Amino acid sequence: MKKIILALVVVVLLIGIGINISFQSHSNVQIEMSNDISQLAPGKTLRLEVPQVLANDSKQRVFEIRIPEHYKPDDSIPLLVWFSPGNGSNSISSIPPIVDKTKFLLVAIPYPDNQLPRVAIEANTIDNFWDYEKPMLDYVKYMIPNIDPNIKIAAGFSSGAHLVGSGLDRNWIGFTDFFTVYILHEGGGSPSNTYQGAKSTHKILVTYGLQNNSYGQVVVVNMKKSGIVPDVIKLTNTGHTMSQESIDAIRRWVNVL
Repeated sequence: MKKIILALVVVVLLIGIGINISFQSHSNVQIEMSNDISQLAPGKTLRLEVPQVLANDSKQRVFEIRIPEHYKPDDSIPLLVWFSPGNGSNSISSIPPIVDKTKFLLVAIPYPDNQLPRVAIEANTIDNFWDYEKPMLDYVKYMIPNIDPNIKIAAGFSSGAHLVGSGLDRNWIGFTDFFTVYILHEGGGSPSNTYQGAKSTHKILVTYGLQNNSYGQVVVVNMKKSGIVPDVIKLTNTGHTMSQESIDAIRRWVNVL
């Protein structure tokens, strides 16, 4: 029912502004964008803004997506949604090459008011992050209906891993019932550390470096206490960084999904 309501609202919005919405790419070239993703050029990065009518507040929601070179409108397209370290980022350039960008739809989703997930967890306000972010994902799902139902990845590093961990822990609607794969690199803390939204059908990867006292080790322990057995990759030569070693290891794991 929610999807139907969303679709009707967007259709009304599109009709009201003349069917097409114009967004800018990095090169500032205007691209006419309809609700048919096949009209978009493969390999193009777009900066999108969620129409205000689709949000429950007045916050601006701007984010970027990248259409893969191998995109075909009749084929399913795997998805990677990236949650950045630190205060977050809405730029595709923030996404490390942990997947084949010629095949994956890439989405970079920012944090509300550039807040830190770790601080929000401590303040018990982390749910506000998903309230802000979910309309962006809903907009992507509406505009790109042929996302592969089997490969929908939520991934993050440091702060981003805390965001992913919190989504699993708080069992956010539109998060644990949408994503099928979760990657937590050098992080993954959450309010209760029980990850109650994790399902037996989910694939979960936790990676952490051995060159620092990584919180990733704690995440693995807490998950196992809750009966969750994630895949774990320990990175011998990595500290609290998205190193080439970590990129290569995650990409190898993704390639066999």
